Amino acid sequence: MASGLYSHPGIPLEDHSNRVLALARALLNEAAPAWWQDARRRSLLEMAVALHDFGKATMFFQEALQGERRKDAFTRHARLSALFFLHRATAWLGEEAEGHWLPLLFAYLAVLRHHTSLKNVADELHPPDEAEREVLEAQIQAIPADKTNAYLAALDLPEEIQAVLTFSPEAFQSWLGDEASTLFRTWRRRWRGWKRETQDAEGYWAFLTGFSALLDADKLEAGAKGYLPSRGDVPSDAVDCYKARVFGPPSVEGLNAMREQAYREVLAGLRSPDHHLYTITLPTGMGKTLTGMATALKLRDLVREKTGQAPRIIYALPFLSIIDQNADILEQVLAVALGLTEGEAPSASSPDPCDPEDRGKGLVENRLLIKHHHLADVQYRVQNKDADKIEEAVRELDYAASRLLTEGWHSEIVVTTFVQLFNTLLAWRNAAARRVNKLHHAILLLDEVQALPAVYWPLVRNLLTEAAERLGAYVILMTATQPYLLEDAHELVPNPHAYFSVLDRLDVHIHLERRTLEDFVADFVPERGKSYLFMVNSIAAAQELHSLLEDALDEDVAFLSTGVTPKERLERIRALKAGRYRFAVSTQLLEAGVDVDFDVIYRDLAPLDSLVQAAGRCNRNLRAGRRGQFHIVHWIDDKDCSYAHRIYDPVLLARTQTHLEGHTHLREPEFLDLLRDYFLDVWETGIPWDVADALWEAVCTLRFDGEKDKACVLKAKEAPGAYLSQFCLIEQQPYKWDVFVQVDERAVAVWNEAKAILRALRRDHDVWKARERFARIKPCFYQYVVSVALKPETAPHWDDDLRIYVVQQDVRDVYYDSVTGFKREQEAGGVFL
Repeated sequence: MASGLYSHPGIPLEDHSNRVLALARALLNEAAPAWWQDARRRSLLEMAVALHDFGKATMFFQEALQGERRKDAFTRHARLSALFFLHRATAWLGEEAEGHWLPLLFAYLAVLRHHTSLKNVADELHPPDEAEREVLEAQIQAIPADKTNAYLAALDLPEEIQAVLTFSPEAFQSWLGDEASTLFRTWRRRWRGWKRETQDAEGYWAFLTGFSALLDADKLEAGAKGYLPSRGDVPSDAVDCYKARVFGPPSVEGLNAMREQAYREVLAGLRSPDHHLYTITLPTGMGKTLTGMATALKLRDLVREKTGQAPRIIYALPFLSIIDQNADILEQVLAVALGLTEGEAPSASSPDPCDPEDRGKGLVENRLLIKHHHLADVQYRVQNKDADKIEEAVRELDYAASRLLTEGWHSEIVVTTFVQLFNTLLAWRNAAARRVNKLHHAILLLDEVQALPAVYWPLVRNLLTEAAERLGAYVILMTATQPYLLEDAHELVPNPHAYFSVLDRLDVHIHLERRTLEDFVADFVPERGKSYLFMVNSIAAAQELHSLLEDALDEDVAFLSTGVTPKERLERIRALKAGRYRFAVSTQLLEAGVDVDFDVIYRDLAPLDSLVQAAGRCNRNLRAGRRGQFHIVHWIDDKDCSYAHRIYDPVLLARTQTHLEGHTHLREPEFLDLLRDYFLDVWETGIPWDVADALWEAVCTLRFDGEKDKACVLKAKEAPGAYLSQFCLIEQQPYKWDVFVQVDERAVAVWNEAKAILRALRRDHDVWKARERFARIKPCFYQYVVSVALKPETAPHWDDDLRIYVVQQDVRDVYYDSVTGFKREQEAGGVFL
């Protein structure tokens, strides 16, 4: 008999609950760690999943669902649902409840927080106060008993649980008044003891995997109509197939021959899935993207042979520019391997996010490959079984399903950012916690791992090691500069030093004397036929140096910084690759992952690992008969202040200078040897261990978020009592603001479209439609957004509708230079920004 209660418009509460339970069971069957494989614990979690929306049975909620009541404290359902679960779960467990206090607590918290971000668990162990009791009692009285018992009887739970699954308002209120207080008091005592004894993250991963299963199942059922993509097959030889089709027979000489040798050696070194931690250490320019993906695919195949289950591959990189670039390459790899295209050389450009015709051009299903970051286009393509043409082989799901499946990492290969990966490993936000179940037995492929701040190295080491131990994950770290993150890792390159020794592409010249930019340019004499990159530490220095060089040289000088719109930056990088500029000035944008190549580089002082990454843009492709020249310089402003010390940790700079002192010239292999000593030095003396220890303690004791300022924990004074919400890879810069710059007609068009979406929202009040429409233009919109320092008295126009500053076309030249980007000084007022 139908209950007559509803979870969503037109959806019976029991139907929604059972579909969520079925999805959660499917997710747990695939991704539950050993902790949840205990029968009693698993039953408690499934009971919690089934009851997660019990609180929607109140007439308050039912009336709100029909539009007859505004949402308020009485329509909220999570706390009521969680307490009812406790009420019946303790009845089911009886005397065993004390022995199962921890899984009972974890299941309760999963229901309590299934619509919100996580809090410090120690702060959740309190019974309802007087004000909350009043609301709860009113809610309980507003629950129709007959309908609710019909809904409970329809839940797909074992008979032994069904036997206690009844609702009596009197019994529930009595339990809230007496037993609930005793239970929470017991939990507080138990939790204090558990925190003192715990030394690892077993409880952390156990809770998050259970929580993740509920979140993912609930959101898929409500927003994607319960669609759970079937697991897909990715050929383990996909990269081999692509290389043969696109590049032809392997080269027998030069850099390409070395790349092929490294590729074969790495794959040959992976013989079994017995290890869970791996490193691939190769010089820059050695084709780590294809080598790493081929390694991950082979490991995936070995794990499938051993366990019967193919792990997902989560490929994480530090920068958006290289994510888009590498995701496009991987899509080409899969398209060739699956026979969807004949194969062609990698494109020099990614799809244009502002060209509607470029949307949906991909031939590869998204259950095989997705790209996920905050600016990625929201689309999820699945096989179109009715297609007659290969270009129609996939079709796009609707926006709601596409967003949920993409953000939930429902794919065999996920290409994402370090930010998204570590938000998932440290999942205090609801949206990130959804993805934790995808970490189980996953292959985590981390590229350019040295980009992680040193202060977080111990935390990252612990997280990755525990993910391998507790979740069965596999970790592969790829970089030219391994920062000793995984001491017990298995290195897949038999002799990394041999590659660094043979690949001697450049000379390093060390000039640590402090010089102004004016003095440097006055003495600079370029050599005929050579290309030059000048890499500085701030936009201010870049703009000044660019001006000085353009005055001194009779050639155009390319300019790159975050003050230039992303659209123009991408165009300039393409121009550099095509050789259209001989000289370029850049901030750290080109430091890692961007495939550009210069004969000579001047790099302002920075931590040694940054210097080594910058050197990777010098004679990158080992051109015959040439040696690159990489100069480390120390530039200062006219007040004798070092640009480097404004940007970087002074401890890391001091250690860098210590390791460089005594050297004036190094060959590339010697430079990299220096880096190994530097990393060891940083590990031993350069890490604030109180910060590292505080963050790891927050993991082990489930201190997700608290009622305090969420500033990044980057300094020792911020460490005591740290929460996971204080971890951040991108330090907050409250003095910076987003500015939309109307640099061309396309920018004007996308701006007008955004304004039109807002007008339609005000007229129709359709929030979801507005979100969908903006999601479609978001990648293009942000091609014209820069983040810059502003002062209110000199800032451009603030748009109250879109809540962003805008430089309109008619005043563009006042605020924005067509070459050097957003102006640090407003010409009209002369005010320094």
